[in-house]
Amino acid sequence: MGDGAVLDFGAIVHGLRLAVFVFHRTRVLYQNDAASNLRARLQKEYQADLIVMLRDHLLRIREIDPAVPPPPAVTLLTDARGEPLYVHVLPFGDGHDPHIAVSVRELGIEREAFAREAEVAELVLRGYPNPVIASTLGIAATTTKRHLTRIFDKIGVDSRTQLVSRLA
Repeated sequence: MGDGAVLDFGAIVHGLRLAVFVFHRTRVLYQNDAASNLRARLQKEYQADLIVMLRDHLLRIREIDPAVPPPPAVTLLTDARGEPLYVHVLPFGDGHDPHIAVSVRELGIEREAFAREAEVAELVLRGYPNPVIASTLGIAATTTKRHLTRIFDKIGVDSRTQLVSRLA
């Protein structure tokens, strides 16, 4: 970083689409907008309190040895409907009683996006143009382009022709 630029890490974390919480023991000190939204959605749709789930999880981790901070870890929890949530736990700070950053990622959303991208890729392999793909899948043409861009990035190609040659 040059030219005297200063990063505002708080603003970066607050703007993430990934749900981020900061705990001290079991007390929530911070949650970004994505965390608030996920918490509200789970409460509304399934009467599941994400904070309670995370507190229970942190307590189970600490049961091993309460005097030792929990190690960085990734755990798979399930919400009330059985959808998997990846929970990343990262202690930070000094001493035996650190703060704990927790991020929560929903696998279901990624699974849906991956399935749609697979459908788009299959239709590209069949030679369908974007307007036909959009119509077939019931999505907007711009959404089709966005899926193709993500597919290109994941596969490491720059064009439909390269995609077809790579996947065919």
